[in-house]
Amino acid sequence: MRFNHGIFQAGQLTRGVALLLGACGGVFALQVILPTAMENEFVRLFGLSVDGIKQGWWWQVMTYGLLHGNLLHILLNMLGLYFLGPELERHMGFPAFLVMFGCCVVLGGLGWLAMMYPTEGVCVGASGGIFGLIGAFAGFFPRRQITLLVFFVLPVTMPAWLMGALFGLVQLAYLFDPGPSGIAYAAHLAGGIAGYVFARLAMRPRTAMRYDVQRRSMFAADSPSSEEIDRILDKISREGIHTLTPRERDQLQRAGKRSRGW
Repeated sequence: MRFNHGIFQAGQLTRGVALLLGACGGVFALQVILPTAMENEFVRLFGLSVDGIKQGWWWQVMTYGLLHGNLLHILLNMLGLYFLGPELERHMGFPAFLVMFGCCVVLGGLGWLAMMYPTEGVCVGASGGIFGLIGAFAGFFPRRQITLLVFFVLPVTMPAWLMGALFGLVQLAYLFDPGPSGIAYAAHLAGGIAGYVFARLAMRPRTAMRYDVQRRSMFAADSPSSEEIDRILDKISREGIHTLTPRERDQLQRAGKRSRGW
């Protein structure tokens, strides 16, 4: 995956992305070096499961995102984090980026639990957060052109909104017919939706602010001067308000709105 303005370089990693890469890599290394019995217990405690939640292990809805099933699993997730994360973090800022990623992991886990209950199984992986990044990217930068390497060979370029929609449709299709893969499609879909909604909600105050600034600027540029208002007020005191022209009435009304901060 790359963006048309170039591939991200390692030196361009942001603080939050580096933190998540290090945390996931460190936990996976611990999984690899632990003896099998201890590794199984580690996954039972910190992976997400219906049984664990029934026992009150609520930390699992977050910690499961740090664990991974195998090397390919973590590599694919970390590649998604590496390519999508820095751009989003620079746009959102360090705290908001981590909050968004964490919310997508949690909501992805809750989505998986809702689909799995009451059956057993353990969910691991940061995929809910990674699909949250895909959803957020589509929400923040819908027209940004992205090139995907299909099967790591065939380059296909598309806008970010289309990429998000296609990823979502694929997860939805597999959700109803998952097959024997054991992939947590519900976590992917829930995390992606959460990321998109987070981005759209985050954009609303900015859009309103830009509109307000533009409105105030236009109003200020067309506002009557204080000298003009003084002249109109003097005319009212001399000749009465009924003598004002439509233009003078409009200027007086706009000046009143400006004084009230409208």
